[in-house]
Amino acid sequence: MKKTGFTLTLLAFLLANCDAVYAQTPAPKLLPVTPAPDLSKLNIEQILQQVQATKVQASAEGTSPLQVVAEFLQLRTGQVSELEQLLQARQATLAPLFQTAQSLIPQLGALLNSGGNPAQVGVLVIQIHALQQQMAQAQQVFLTQFVAILDADQRQKLQAVQIAAQLQPILLAFQPIFLF
Repeated sequence: MKKTGFTLTLLAFLLANCDAVYAQTPAPKLLPVTPAPDLSKLNIEQILQQVQATKVQASAEGTSPLQVVAEFLQLRTGQVSELEQLLQARQATLAPLFQTAQSLIPQLGALLNSGGNPAQVGVLVIQIHALQQQMAQAQQVFLTQFVAILDADQRQKLQAVQIAAQLQPILLAFQPIFLF
């Protein structure tokens, strides 16, 4: 019984954190995919200077991620408004999908704990997977629309952040041997 509970907990955790999996899987071929950044076009020195020059002012309530992104990318007022609209649209799309997936997880757990019908288990797993795919598609649409409102300099900065995010997991391996 403890094994089943552990398995169910692990499955629920994995399903709840499905966005991490999508960060490593290729985008569906039906959607336009942003091309891989061309590292030769990035002026790393200039970007580092801009990062150092960008000072985030902490207010009494703290600085929101939107403010940090807007300041770092130097978004114009209209672009910030568009980004807010894109974020709201993404949230409106993702919230019901996530809620539906969250409601299916206990059903799946109950079936697994009771030794339920494998066909019913399969149906629930497929439904949850389809919801995950829809969430990933909504995120890709959001990213495509966001990149479309950026100018060339802003896209370059965004690409630098995307590269940094890809490198971040391996930085801890470099640190103990003093390679940076």
